[in-house]
Amino acid sequence: MSALLAGLTLLIIGDSHVTFKDSLLSILPEAYEQAGAKVVTYGVCSSTAADWVVPNSNNGCGAYQRVGTAPVGAANMTPTSPPPITSLIAQWHPDVVLVVLGDTMAAYGQKAISTNWADEQVKTLTMTLGNTACIWIGPTWGEYSPRYGKTDKRAQEMATFLKSEVAPCTYIDGTQLMQPGSPKTIDGVHLTGESYKVWGAGIVQQTMPVLEKLRKQ
Repeated sequence: MSALLAGLTLLIIGDSHVTFKDSLLSILPEAYEQAGAKVVTYGVCSSTAADWVVPNSNNGCGAYQRVGTAPVGAANMTPTSPPPITSLIAQWHPDVVLVVLGDTMAAYGQKAISTNWADEQVKTLTMTLGNTACIWIGPTWGEYSPRYGKTDKRAQEMATFLKSEVAPCTYIDGTQLMQPGSPKTIDGVHLTGESYKVWGAGIVQQTMPVLEKLRKQ
């Protein structure tokens, strides 16, 4: 274990990419705790940004809470609302909130992103974070499948949209962490375990300097 992030408490929230075993849920906490941080992770499948402010029960596709690097078990598959971010901040007192969201707001399969709706989603969360520092991880590439209709073009559109919307959060563009066409998926959106490892390594590499700077502040 290193001491680069010693004394830093990191709260990770997000959608299905941080909800299941062999996803980022099994990668990011290990990396940040290895660097000395205290990490708490909450993932709720299908959740959008505003759901973490005004809780909205999802369709029961999965939810998980992981404290530190506790063993990852099966997700809770009953309809579950994300815990309000205000209550999570009050409970864990994080120095930094790391948000992994983007795919659920990209309107895959539809003609266009509803930018007004997506803007409201993002701003609802960033404004509620208040003075808590935050880092926002945007979506990465996928593979087209009829189930979700994710395309590289739409993923790029969402990544670009988030870049201009998530301030004051620091933005990490997920599409810059892997080459287009390189991720392997199980359904077009959710990556295989090996591809999650590649994406996760890129996220850690890009976020560590930001986290080190925030720790020193």
